[in-house]
Amino acid sequence: MVFASHSFLGFLLVVLAAYWVVGRSDDRLGKPLLIVASFVFYGYWIPAYVVLLAASILFNHAVARAMLAGAGESTNRWLVVVGVAFNLGLIAYYKYAAFVVESLNTGLQARLPVPEIVLPIGISFFTFQQISLLVDAYKGRVERLPFWDHVLFVSFFPQLIAGPIVRQHDMLPQLASRQHWHLRADYLAAGIALFSLGLFKKAVLIDPFVPYLDIIYEAAAKGGPVGFLDGWAAGIGYGFQIYFDFSAYSDMAIGLGFMFGLRLPVNFFSPYKAENVRTFWRRWHITLSRFLRDYLFIPLGGSRLGLARTVAALMITMGLGGLWHGAAWTFVVWGLMHGAYLSWNHLWRAGVSRWAPGLRDRVRRSPALSVTARLVSVAATFLAVSFAWVVFRSPDLVSAWHLMVAMMGMSGWHSVAELTRGIVPLIPLYMVIVWLMPNTMELFQSVQAALHVEEYRDEQATPLVPAWLGFDVSTRWAVATAVVFISAWFTLSNLSPFIYFQF
Repeated sequence: MVFASHSFLGFLLVVLAAYWVVGRSDDRLGKPLLIVASFVFYGYWIPAYVVLLAASILFNHAVARAMLAGAGESTNRWLVVVGVAFNLGLIAYYKYAAFVVESLNTGLQARLPVPEIVLPIGISFFTFQQISLLVDAYKGRVERLPFWDHVLFVSFFPQLIAGPIVRQHDMLPQLASRQHWHLRADYLAAGIALFSLGLFKKAVLIDPFVPYLDIIYEAAAKGGPVGFLDGWAAGIGYGFQIYFDFSAYSDMAIGLGFMFGLRLPVNFFSPYKAENVRTFWRRWHITLSRFLRDYLFIPLGGSRLGLARTVAALMITMGLGGLWHGAAWTFVVWGLMHGAYLSWNHLWRAGVSRWAPGLRDRVRRSPALSVTARLVSVAATFLAVSFAWVVFRSPDLVSAWHLMVAMMGMSGWHSVAELTRGIVPLIPLYMVIVWLMPNTMELFQSVQAALHVEEYRDEQATPLVPAWLGFDVSTRWAVATAVVFISAWFTLSNLSPFIYFQF
């Protein structure tokens, strides 16, 4: 059941109606209603995998509760190792078993049978939630873990399939402190508006134009002629596709959660405005970035043990982060490219600090230099990220290299009119949207629809957008929401699945 579908809209209408009814009679039933709705939602694809989700919750709850019971440091260490190993094993079997066998067959010229395993949807997301819970429990960050709060924390349908990756400290305190489980008109209005904007992003802004991008990647996969502009249209175009697609899902998830009075963490915050790749990852898929930072990069040494160790930690973290996205070498290479980008950022900062210690201050003091440096930095970061996107999107490394060669100007300019028509005219519009317009989290910051948005204020803690532009419960926002929702609704039949559903 995809958010951007008629079936989901019908499901949501039924759940909201039931939630309203139980809220008026006995709002203590609100929590179990959301749990039932979440399992129904998950079971819509493959009902048998509801058992897998339930088993994952039961196992991890038992391990976490055993650690909270105060069994001792040695016992808890073994418990967290066993628990994390179980969760990683779950992902390894369902997501990477076939990939490993295929890689062995290719590398060793073997003929091992490749297992046919249907990937449980959302397994990467809910398993990462379980891992973070176990690690936090081991480190004493979890005070108590009521069973049904744990169930809802993992299974809550807005974030179950493709995130945001919710950490226990984001959700469990909300569930523990919640006294009344009923609809609130102001939360419902804001949630519907945010959901509608997300639906509009996917249904209207990008999905109708995806086939033009697919033509370029299909041509590269077949070894056909791909020129310089074709390659950059593929990289830049896919960058906009995955941004509007995944940020749309995140907006819709946050909006859905807010309808029921629960706040999910912000997952995107104008990533293409970033001045370097380090800032890009602070703004792109924020919950994954924080997970990788806290549970992989920092344990590997982070930035504390010298530049060489930092670079090694970055390469390992981003390589594994790339592999998390899918069982293919393209994802690993894409992750390593971003690891190299981040390493270069650290090396550059270290070099500037050592060889030109006053350079940054001189640039900041000059308005002209400051603006120029920012524009150049944003453009360079955007082009570097776009260059890497062709590896992420390509079906294999051969076709990715075909496109990268074209982007480096080594394949001529041919086939431009045939391959890029339909998407290139939209790129200037997309640039205006991502560079000059406020993002959805800025528009809804006044109602605090998402967690952690306040971290993106400036040093003076001024509002992210003027009050007149932000969301409020008013006639103008009601009309705007209706127009946006109806515009998106009429295009639902042309939709493709969300990109991150495969991860």
